[in-house]
Amino acid sequence: MTGPELDILATKIAERIASPRWMKLTAAVKYSSYSRAQLIELAERRDIVGYPDPDSKRGDWIFDKESIDEYRLSHFFGARQKALSILKSL
Repeated sequence: MTGPELDILATKIAERIASPRWMKLTAAVKYSSYSRAQLIELAERRDIVGYPDPDSKRGDWIFDKESIDEYRLSHFFGARQKALSILKSL
């Protein structure tokens, strides 16, 4: 590996350590800008990965950060493609 490639790899590892993959509901709301109800609904529809935390006695939920990212990206690119197709048809 070259120096720049090692720098990129080190940055990705540091991001993983600093930002855990699994988030509680409150952290997922802040991260995603979706409401609590929206996140739970998305998880129940299996659009994102989330479920009641088995370690919680209060019924808290936990969410997979990567699935939230994938969901948002898929919607961004879907909207972008739709806009491009509309522009091409003009």
